[in-house]
Amino acid sequence: MTENQTHTTRDESLHKAVACRIGVIQARRGDGFRHPDIDARLARLRRAVLAEPGTVPEIWDDTVGSLPDGLRFGVGPSQWEFAVHEAMTLYALHQQSKDAPVHKIGVSLGTAVQNLVPASERDKANPLRTRFQAVSLAQTRAGVTHHLRSLVALLRAAGEPLDYGKLAVDLRQLQDPVLAPHVRLRWGRAFSRVASTEPDATPNTLQNGSSTTDPEGA
Repeated sequence: MTENQTHTTRDESLHKAVACRIGVIQARRGDGFRHPDIDARLARLRRAVLAEPGTVPEIWDDTVGSLPDGLRFGVGPSQWEFAVHEAMTLYALHQQSKDAPVHKIGVSLGTAVQNLVPASERDKANPLRTRFQAVSLAQTRAGVTHHLRSLVALLRAAGEPLDYGKLAVDLRQLQDPVLAPHVRLRWGRAFSRVASTEPDATPNTLQNGSSTTDPEGA
């Protein structure tokens, strides 16, 4: 197996881990009852948004502990551990005070922003567009996370969902100098797409309905 194949397999495992964890939370929240334990679980994730992966024991099960051993290695957090931590804590921020699920399969970051910015406004100043560009231009992991927090807050206010499995893979690949330009290209294509009946559908579809590898599927 080549290094690229290994990374693709690992990204698919990351995608699955995030989707499964959030799926369990959303299934509990969507049963018509209040669940204090789920509310507390999300609150713990929100409080850890600026923490380093693995440093908050209360969220291990939903972050680094949700990954298979092949994604957890090295003296410091791996790229996959960073990505799962960031995706899960950002999801918790997005879900705050919301009863409706904010994780939706197939809605990539570029598509989520596009859904809220009319085509006639995409070349003009707009808070969503400005934040989206800031995320895309950020050159450090800390910078990406900082701008994503603000962008997620805008998506939450507008009631726009996001596929956090896809976001996790994007965040992992942004840490790879070779793949980072491809992530930004996917985001740009999705944001500027004029029309598509299935904007994020790809031939290489994962079991839960979205892909980690398609260049058009961000």
